Amino acid sequence: MELSDVIHTRAEAFEALKLLAARHGRNLSLTMEEGCADRLRQRRNVALCDALIDLLVAMFGVSGTELRSPLRCRREVARVRQIGMYVAHTAFGLAMRGVAAGFARGRTTVMHACHLVEDMRDDTEFDAIVSTFERIAYSAFAEWRMAA
Repeated sequence: MELSDVIHTRAEAFEALKLLAARHGRNLSLTMEEGCADRLRQRRNVALCDALIDLLVAMFGVSGTELRSPLRCRREVARVRQIGMYVAHTAFGLAMRGVAAGFARGRTTVMHACHLVEDMRDDTEFDAIVSTFERIAYSAFAEWRMAA
């Protein structure tokens, strides 16, 4: 890679940084940059999940405080949260770990929610509710989908 080349990707940017560091006789450790990227990705996931929670509150009329609480709650509120987790994972492609961070839950809780919602979609009325929420979320957060 020549230093005068146009940089298109993050990998190319790291290669250019390595080349510059080597020219000046220095080592470049990318662990810090990778850690920053992970933290940025996690903040982005939390922001998307927080926005989805706001949308869930508006659509289903449940308490945002209850949805955001890390404690157990009523079944109705838990079901709405499970729908949000499912949509965050399936529609926006967030890893279950990212969804867990965004909803203040564990990864296995997110996995359970996704399996449960998927199984419940066999009911046409429930499927219509989830599909409607997915469409609203798609249109409201299109920039997140495109960036993922």
